[in-house]
Amino acid sequence: MDLSISTIVLGLLTLLGVIASIVVVVHVCRSGEQKGVRQLQYSLFGVITLSSLLLFIYRLSVVHHGWRPLTSHVDGLIMLVTLLCPILLFLQQRGRIRGLAVVGFPLVTLMLAWATCSSRWTFYQFSPDTFWKAAHLISVYLGAISIVLGGMGGGTYLIVARKLRSKRRLATVTRFASLETIERLIVVSAMVGFSFLTLGLVTGFIEVSARHEQLTAGWWYGPKMVLSFLAWCLYALLLNVRHTTHFRGSRAAWLSLLGLLLMIAVFGATHRQPLVRPDSQEPKVVVTTVSVMQLTPSYTMLGGVD
Repeated sequence: MDLSISTIVLGLLTLLGVIASIVVVVHVCRSGEQKGVRQLQYSLFGVITLSSLLLFIYRLSVVHHGWRPLTSHVDGLIMLVTLLCPILLFLQQRGRIRGLAVVGFPLVTLMLAWATCSSRWTFYQFSPDTFWKAAHLISVYLGAISIVLGGMGGGTYLIVARKLRSKRRLATVTRFASLETIERLIVVSAMVGFSFLTLGLVTGFIEVSARHEQLTAGWWYGPKMVLSFLAWCLYALLLNVRHTTHFRGSRAAWLSLLGLLLMIAVFGATHRQPLVRPDSQEPKVVVTTVSVMQLTPSYTMLGGVD
């Protein structure tokens, strides 16, 4: 019943995300002042943020009955949405990275749809029973926030660059931040994401080394490990964007989008091919039911009356 409530709420939030994405696109594509559309955009933004926060608290207190915030992939996705929404609003208002919501809202909607599917069909539960595993999960999901922000910046950069090249509807370009500002967001997101990815890889290797006897054969060259290492190398490359001319501009934007796709692939590989063997789990206690007649001797054996 608790999972059904989570699925229904996530489904409704996904619909709100679709509506908010359409509102943002209409606001950016049309020229002229549109105060009503902007207010509707911020209202939907606030509803999604508050609802995801309340759902996250509900799952902690009612579903899991504990303080651990990352006991399933659904909780991790809800936490990402809860943190990404206010960060996105702050960057647009205070950081003056205008137009970021054009790519940001569809990505948030995608995560809500992903959380809905995870809650309904592909529920995957974690067991953060050790310090290193808990640190690994926290660093991975916090790094995912930076990776998604970098993907938002990359998509926004490509949209603005295309508008400037085509020279069509140049009046709508003023609704976006400058290319230099967006590129700065990509570099900063790469720096923060690289730090958390490094922490996630280190804590993950420490956790894996403690369970080396339970791992599947060839785990070190499996999809999860290979894709994680590729994502780490890609963000190490993005750190040096400002020091080289070969990866600036549109190339940095495409690299940030590629990093986002790698992150999604890593999460998918984690669910499809876990590192721990199924037969290495703790053995289940098998209770054999014995018939009462087998335990009770017959009257004949006891010398009873026929």
